[in-house]
Amino acid sequence: MPKSVLTHPDSIEPIMAEVKKRDIRYIRIIVVDMNGMPRALIIPEYELPTALRDGIGIDGSSLGLVPIEHSDLTAHPDPTTFMVPMWETPGIALMFTYLSRPNGVPFEGDSRGRLRSALDELEEKGMGLNTGPELEYFYVQRQNGGIVPYGAGGYYYLPPMDPTEDMKLETMMYLEDAGFQLEKIHHEVGMGQQEINFRYADALKTADNTVLYKLVVKTVAEKHGYPATFMPKPFWGMNGSGCHFHLSLTDLKTGRNLFGDRDSDNGLSKLAYGYIAGVLSHAKAMSMVVAPLVNSYKRLVPHYEAPVYIAWGLGNRSAIVRVPQYPGDKAKVTRIEYRHPDPSCNPYLATTAMLKSGLDGVKRKADPPAIFDDNVYHAKDLEMLPEHLGDAVDIFDKDKILTDALGDYISGTLIKAKRAEFEAYLKYVGTDWASSRPRITPWEIDRYLVTC
Repeated sequence: MPKSVLTHPDSIEPIMAEVKKRDIRYIRIIVVDMNGMPRALIIPEYELPTALRDGIGIDGSSLGLVPIEHSDLTAHPDPTTFMVPMWETPGIALMFTYLSRPNGVPFEGDSRGRLRSALDELEEKGMGLNTGPELEYFYVQRQNGGIVPYGAGGYYYLPPMDPTEDMKLETMMYLEDAGFQLEKIHHEVGMGQQEINFRYADALKTADNTVLYKLVVKTVAEKHGYPATFMPKPFWGMNGSGCHFHLSLTDLKTGRNLFGDRDSDNGLSKLAYGYIAGVLSHAKAMSMVVAPLVNSYKRLVPHYEAPVYIAWGLGNRSAIVRVPQYPGDKAKVTRIEYRHPDPSCNPYLATTAMLKSGLDGVKRKADPPAIFDDNVYHAKDLEMLPEHLGDAVDIFDKDKILTDALGDYISGTLIKAKRAEFEAYLKYVGTDWASSRPRITPWEIDRYLVTC
């Protein structure tokens, strides 16, 4: 990503005009760390021209991005992300950033910048990527030193079984005010589990929206006194929370959906078949990126609508790749749904991994295995996802397509961090993974409940 993408002197005049018009006093500058968590600093409005022209110096070591001996990084506000959120204090605007080294070279550990670079490469081929995630989460309440779900409802339940209606409605209004186009909102399968679906967009916009969505959900929930968590599996014996990604490639000149083909038996183009093959072939290695926590692998167990085996099907929710069978022109609505990710993943890195995996299949003109029409949980001879985070790290480390996709810096940093995370968990439980898997430990609650 060239330096010209990072600095934006031409945007100073229009942005400052908007600042004046909206009576903005302060701008919250969001830096996304390698785990996908938004961090932020606030600058007064009179510092914004300098920030747009030169950037803002930050301590990258305190964000876990660089070692202390090379701690200086520069955050560059992205003017295309300027917004005045309804959930913020009046007078505060918000902007996302890209990161660079002090010499102006794009920082290789910037996950948002990494996705931008991958999409720029895709654009050179005349294509764009649309994504639409479905993020599930739980409202919880603390009880007797632990947590329990808030509410007793199940799938599609409504009040009074679902007591969270006020929180959801407030969240929905904030999201719509921020430009989200909402689709389906409903109580999920688990007690206290919710899902607010928003419309797909280009992949970078969607990744930003994912960060904002989680921020809004958690902000509103805290205000009402019932924390929201995107932890993949906060309760054993109940469905975990997924982040199913809908993906399709488009022709940038015509806007045509490159995954759809009216003349195909299944409405899928040859390109779509190759993309599916690529995603399936790299699914095990992708696991460290799309299911990045120790707790993620307690979600990936049979019979809770979470994928375990590597297979694909039409409308098959037990498969890791599902082709939705919904109404509409197949040439327009056809997409794939990758059901492996959970909402703890970094959406920028997860999207980069899913894109590069699929494109590898397209490049190789690979064919996916036969469509699986049965309940995958009853299968006996299919490949399985990694058993735990430790296995996922080892498999990722050997997949050159994915390590190249994220780059040496991000790949190496994540491998080191995730190995340490798994070892810390095993040290805490004092036993092997299999023995500890069928329970959610205090270690997980303490580590993931708030941060996810």
